[in-house]
Amino acid sequence: MSDGKRIVVHRWMPDKKTPVIGLIQLSHGMIEYAMRYDAFGEQLAEKGFVLYAHDHRGHGETAETEDELGYLADVDGFQRVVLDLREVLNRLKADYPGHKTFIFAHSFGSFVAQSFIEQFPCDIDGCILAGTAGPRKALINTAKILCRLLMLFGGKKRRSKLMAGLSFSGYNSHFDKSEGSRAWLSRDLDYVAQTSNTVYCSFTPTLAFYSDMLTGLKRIHKLKNIRMIPKTLPVLLISGTEDPVGSYTKTVKKLVEIYKKTGMTEVTLKTYEGARHELLNETNRVEVVADIFAWLSTQLERNKRTGNAAEAAPESDEAKFAALKELLKD
Repeated sequence: MSDGKRIVVHRWMPDKKTPVIGLIQLSHGMIEYAMRYDAFGEQLAEKGFVLYAHDHRGHGETAETEDELGYLADVDGFQRVVLDLREVLNRLKADYPGHKTFIFAHSFGSFVAQSFIEQFPCDIDGCILAGTAGPRKALINTAKILCRLLMLFGGKKRRSKLMAGLSFSGYNSHFDKSEGSRAWLSRDLDYVAQTSNTVYCSFTPTLAFYSDMLTGLKRIHKLKNIRMIPKTLPVLLISGTEDPVGSYTKTVKKLVEIYKKTGMTEVTLKTYEGARHELLNETNRVEVVADIFAWLSTQLERNKRTGNAAEAAPESDEAKFAALKELLKD
């Protein structure tokens, strides 16, 4: 990367008989790694897509030691991950020029992607946000205060089971205890176990990671930043109705409403009844992947990219933006 950091990137590509039809950059979630998306990468390659998926800083093979797991960067780690996403995507586009380019982003990676489309929307032709969430101002502010206090006494590289417990135990409390601690991820518990049995999916993040993520969450849901997204940028949001990260679709629907009220015209929401957080690992994953391909096909059929320049909404429409500000409150 531009700051000298080594980032591990994985690639899936069509065989020689299959022409390349599009490019996808994947942004994975927290406490996981890019190769968990191997099956998805193979499916994309069969359809003619090239997929690049890098392990974020502090994750997967990018973390050169276990001590690096769960730590992003010394300064503004969230923004550094956003910039990593852009650098890898630019390499993808340079390697395969002339093709439409999309981002597929899951969970923490979807928050990174939300920031990306606010800062660099002209770099891509569309974005898929999976397992994402909209604004939760009060919760984030409270968590940020707690994180600061813990860092004050333990340092930014401390691994806090308290923060981890507050983050994930609440997610799992909605489900039967007999299903185990990962019940919130998917109804297909065996499939999740098969792809999660590694230190890359079991470490406790540092307090700095939580602080960086919370800073990013506050940033991406500021109205002035959301308004930088082009009105015609295609965005697909997919969410399970039993996904606690999106508050069982509540905050996801809120985000869709905010996007549309800023004037975005190409926002699509698809929800899956009974599905949990990891839609690509769900019992209905065949349906989910089919819907993703259908959306991508629609975008590829567009004659040309539209709305590359971010258009700010009219400042004079006070009533409209007063309503938007209300939506951004809890």
